[in-house]
Amino acid sequence: MKSMKTDVIIVGAGPSGLALTCQLIRYGVDFVIFDKKGTTTPFSKAIGVQARTLEIYEQIGLADKLIEQGKIAAKARMIVGGKVRGEAVFSEMGKGMSAYPFILMCEQGRHETILYDFIKSHGRDVLWNTEIENFSQDDAGVKVNLKGGATIAAKYLVACDGAKSPVRHALGLTFEGSTFERMFYVADVQIDWKYPNDAGQAFLLKYNLLAFFPMTGENNWRIVGTFPEQFAKDEGDVLYEEIEEQIKRDAQLELDITKVNWFSTYKVHTRRVNKFSVGRCFLAGDSAHIHTPAGAQGMNTGIQDGYNLAWKLAAVLRGKSDEKLLETYNEERLPNAENLLKTTDRFFNFSANPNFLFSFLRMYVFPYVAGFAFKIEAIKKFVFPRVSQIAINYRKSSLSQTDGSFNVKAGDRFPYFETDGASIYEKLKEPKFHLLTVFDGENKFADFTEILKTGAIDFHEIALYPNIAEIFGTSRSFMILLRPDNYIGLISNDVSGAELNKYRAERF
Repeated sequence: MKSMKTDVIIVGAGPSGLALTCQLIRYGVDFVIFDKKGTTTPFSKAIGVQARTLEIYEQIGLADKLIEQGKIAAKARMIVGGKVRGEAVFSEMGKGMSAYPFILMCEQGRHETILYDFIKSHGRDVLWNTEIENFSQDDAGVKVNLKGGATIAAKYLVACDGAKSPVRHALGLTFEGSTFERMFYVADVQIDWKYPNDAGQAFLLKYNLLAFFPMTGENNWRIVGTFPEQFAKDEGDVLYEEIEEQIKRDAQLELDITKVNWFSTYKVHTRRVNKFSVGRCFLAGDSAHIHTPAGAQGMNTGIQDGYNLAWKLAAVLRGKSDEKLLETYNEERLPNAENLLKTTDRFFNFSANPNFLFSFLRMYVFPYVAGFAFKIEAIKKFVFPRVSQIAINYRKSSLSQTDGSFNVKAGDRFPYFETDGASIYEKLKEPKFHLLTVFDGENKFADFTEILKTGAIDFHEIALYPNIAEIFGTSRSFMILLRPDNYIGLISNDVSGAELNKYRAERF
């Protein structure tokens, strides 16, 4: 292996890099992906998989495989002083909003294996034990020099190389944010105790954080917690025995940790880049943003980064759009990273802040109202979209155009609903634009034959049933041009096709 040439270089084969690679395969884009590791991670690491990620995987046939490997987070018990004070049910929290109305717990190692198997099933592979030495870019492309002397030339590069990203450093991008000073620990263990493996266990404490998450296997649990503020050891100096002692002190109940599969200690950082791209180089995943563990957002956000970028790279490489389209990657994903950091910081602050008011609310109010609150439809409709990431939108993007009065706007993820007895997403799996005409029975659409001749757009006719009229907030015929990532580019009551032609001419 002395020199290679490709379209896209992907640096890093964690969840973000592997998921991006699967998308590039879907679009028929040539690539080289490499990682300095020897294989996929053997550890559990990130375990929460959100509905939006499963919707993305559904398009390539991986959602069911991941669900089979994981465990649905059905409910959470809230424990204060060693006693259960409340319980909240989550298993159907997103019913009617997604085909996956839950959070899935699946270890990162299993998750990566499923993505990697997909890559290999398409005759491709990762260059393991391969590390970047340096790289350069110009108007024609990017050249990467690998340690050992080999080179790779490509049109574009995507850095999925983690929080300490060498690519980000070489590009001179900032990574500003803050660090939570308390020491965190995470441990994957087997426990002999009184609680069944059917719910998360949140121990609501005055000063520390402690939570147990059920994993696959009867007695397997992920434990996340904090040491007290006065705990002064460095990350690498903490022994597992110290973690176990802290767990037992905070839990205040009988438990026997019979086996330790993996443990780690770390400081929590919340940081993001000042921009997601420089020239022909792009960042995705932890190289672009890192978060608190609150709400299981980090890995899922990295996967969405790649989902946003892949179709744009494909469109430019195929000559369907000029390179200006790639500027919308930063335009859309940077505000999302900013908003996500604020949201996870607020949630994390409530969960772990030792301030008297936060402690009081956490221990003596929240456990008693949470179970009731999560049964209220309005609360479920507020919480689930934000946690599951289906609420992420690009309404302010230059690719979004709303003509008319709708509840759903251009830039929104296409809403989930059933039509003709099946999920609308069954119609939206092809890696291309989708034109949907929603017909009220009276206002007929123009003939779109010429537009559809290109083969770049799928066409779907849908009747304006009452449930669809309610979702979109209109009783008149309308049309939608859906982007390949299932976000709405154009939504309009114009049935003549004039707005569609104008939109395509101006943006593509």
